[in-house]
Formats: sequence, C-alpha cells, structure tokens
Amino acid sequence: MKFTKKTDYALRTMQFLARQWFEPDGGEAGQPHPVPVQAISEQSHLSMRFLQGIVSRLSKAKLLRTIPGVKGGIMLARQPDRISILDIIEAVEGKINLMNCLEHPEHCGDFQGCSIMGVLSTAQTALVTSLANTNLKLMVKAKQDPFNLMPDKHFLKPQFGCPVLK
Repeated sequence: MKFTKKTDYALRTMQFLARQWFEPDGGEAGQPHPVPVQAISEQSHLSMRFLQGIVSRLSKAKLLRTIPGVKGGIMLARQPDRISILDIIEAVEGKINLMNCLEHPEHCGDFQGCSIMGVLSTAQTALVTSLANTNLKLMVKAKQDPFNLMPDKHFLKPQFGCPVLK
C-alpha cells in the first residue's frame, strides 16, 4: 500500500502551516497568519495547480480556513494538536481501507474460513490508530527533535495473536 501524491502535498502543506505555531527551539510562537497558497507552493516546491486542489479538499474537511483578499491566504482551522494525521489523510484520500473485505466482509466468498482478514484487520487498525494518535504538533516537534518519543497511545496492542507495532 502506498499513499498518493495528494497525501504528500497535504501533509507538507499542513506541516508548513503548523510550523507558524512554534518557534524553532520548540517554544510557542506568535499568532499564526494567513499564508498565500503560492508562497507555500514556491517555498515547498509543490505544483501550484495540484496544491490548489489539495487546499480545496482540506478546506472542505474544515482543516483549513481560507481568508480572501490582498492579505489573505490559508491557515489552520484549529490548533495543530487538534488535527490528526488521520484527519489530513482521510480528507484527501478517503477512508483508509487495506482491502474491500474489511469494510464489506459479507461480499467475501471465503468470509467464514478466511485467516487473512484477521491479520489485515489488525494491521489496518494499527495504522489507523497510529495516524489518529499523531497530530500536527507531534509531527512538527518530531522534526525539531527527532529523538522525541511518541506517546504510548500511539502504538496498538496486538490483536488476534498477530505481532504488530510493539
């Protein structure tokens, strides 16, 4: 499984905007301000045309606020610790679903005897849990301090006897 370029652009855009909230030394920064999409495109080396579509999706998901006018632009709709990485990914990709049978097991001809579903369900739950428990603040702080440990709730206890993140 591989996330698309939409996820890459969305994460980099949200990280760019979240950095306004923090000083380089990890302290709290001043008041965030709207940033023109073109400035993000140029500074992050992202395609302007593609980025506009991503911004539209993030705005629809109420993760970004758009401010019209000469001094307008985009900014986070809420504080960085209130926006999970899962929120961002699902805004641009849709719900994470490793296989159709996980969402609709009744459509699987081998549902009763399938051992694959348990393994993939555990993996999907681990992925979703990890992304849901990681927010923009943690992501920005991890960039500033790469040895900063993630919180315990970031990891999932194994289910169905399958070894997953420990």
